[in-house]
Formats: sequence, C-alpha cells, structure tokens
Amino acid sequence: LKGLHFLHTRTPPIIHRDLKCDNIFITGPTGSVKIGDLGLATLMRTSFAKSVIGTPEFMAPEMYEQRYDESVDVYAFGMCMLEMGTSEYPY
Repeated sequence: LKGLHFLHTRTPPIIHRDLKCDNIFITGPTGSVKIGDLGLATLMRTSFAKSVIGTPEFMAPEMYEQRYDESVDVYAFGMCMLEMGTSEYPY
C-alpha cells in the first residue's frame, strides 16, 4: 500500500491501471516489495481518467464506464489480496 500511496500522492497523481500480482515484485535479501510495469500508468491531469485499459480480472467496474480515478488501483490491490489468499486467479 505504501507504493500506491506514493503514486497517488504525486502531483498530479499517477494511476497504475494494471496492478496485479504479476506486477508486484519482492526484491533483495530484505524482501522489499516494489510495484513494477508502469507501462499503462497515466497522470491524473483531470478529475478522472477515461481509457479502458488493464487486465480484466483486476479492473474495477468503473473502468468500463470510462470515468475513474486512482481508487481503481485500490480495487486491483484487493484483487491481488484475493489471488494471494486463494492461490487462484480472480474470476
């Protein structure tokens, strides 16, 4: 969550838009957790973003309505927790 907080508190905020377990990395001997693959990330220059982009199983429903903000990354993080807790891909 610290990584998302960092992205979301930038000016302007950064939305990852493709957060999934495949894009969360554990590095080094300390086991630091890092968010990677920012290829689909966007800057929030307006009050909402509107592109439908990402991995469907991890996308918040509002992304399909093409009007969303950085909270879609929090939804995707929840899907990551579901995958880690069940050892199964969401949906």
